Amino acid sequence: MKKLNLLSLILLGMMSSNLLAKDVLPENNFCSPMLDSKKYISTNFSLSYPRQAQFECTYRCKADGKISTIIAISKVTVTSMDDDALSVVCQGVKVKKVSWGYDFDKVEPFYAYQSSLIEIKRWAFENVNQDPRKNLQEVILLKTLKADLYKISAAFISSGASGGSATAYFLEAGQKLSKIADELPNKTTLLDETIRQIVVNKGLGRLDGTAQPLINQMLSSAAAWKIPSHLF
Repeated sequence: MKKLNLLSLILLGMMSSNLLAKDVLPENNFCSPMLDSKKYISTNFSLSYPRQAQFECTYRCKADGKISTIIAISKVTVTSMDDDALSVVCQGVKVKKVSWGYDFDKVEPFYAYQSSLIEIKRWAFENVNQDPRKNLQEVILLKTLKADLYKISAAFISSGASGGSATAYFLEAGQKLSKIADELPNKTTLLDETIRQIVVNKGLGRLDGTAQPLINQMLSSAAAWKIPSHLF
């Protein structure tokens, strides 16, 4: 009962703060949640942890100066009281630690491609231009990816240089990741080719002791925003 009462206090506090806060309109290629839109679809607060929570939120997303309204569904596994406050929120809603638990802090609009929500990911691929020459956010992310891939490739090449068939594919993967990084941010030909393979595989594919699945795994993490995961 104590757990449930504390959870109720946290939820009521966040709801009260949301009523006083204002929605934040997104810039081009970004999305922002509507603060009063969260609705639970299925969850049982009386169950002990871990438990599943499913809820929907309404988002405003902007592309080419036009606002679209999107309802997206979130499914999360809640393992603690902290999760109830930190994870069961609309994307873009930030909460802060207070004396009695957690409370609403602010809204931070997010780049549409950096959402894991299927509905927003689909909207992004259908509406937001990823051409770095027309999308500054892509340039920023591609520069970060370039640095990350150089670090990963260096580690792979070092591992593969130890010799032996068991590590040979690390050397090949490192060399290919380095070539992908060399093109960025102005060119994405090799990156796009690998992403097409990931789509064909409907995900990572099996790690079968060759270089390609390892490359796919690294890019699915480091370049997650460019993976059309809504297709699989």
